[in-house]
Amino acid sequence: MRTRITDLLNIKYPIVQGGLAYLGNAELAAAVSNGGGLGQITAMTLFTPERLREEIQRVRSLTSKPFGVNFAMNAYNVVNDNVF
Repeated sequence: MRTRITDLLNIKYPIVQGGLAYLGNAELAAAVSNGGGLGQITAMTLFTPERLREEIQRVRSLTSKPFGVNFAMNAYNVVNDNVF
C-alpha cells in the first residue's frame, strides 16, 4: 500500500504505533517496524538519557526498518522525589 505517509516514513503500511507509555519498548517497536509499520519506543518511561540510548540501540539490533522515539511534551515523571 502506498500513501503519502508511507513514502514520507519509508514504511510499507500507513500504521504508526502509539507511544503506549510503559509498553512502548524495543521489542514492540521492532515488531511493528518489521511488520511494515512505524514502531515507537517511549522516552518518558526510560528515565535517563543512558537508558534511552540503550533502548534505541536495542531497537537497531532488532530491525533495520525505520522507527520513532515518542517524547511526551506534557507529561512528567516523579522518581525518588525528583521531577523529570
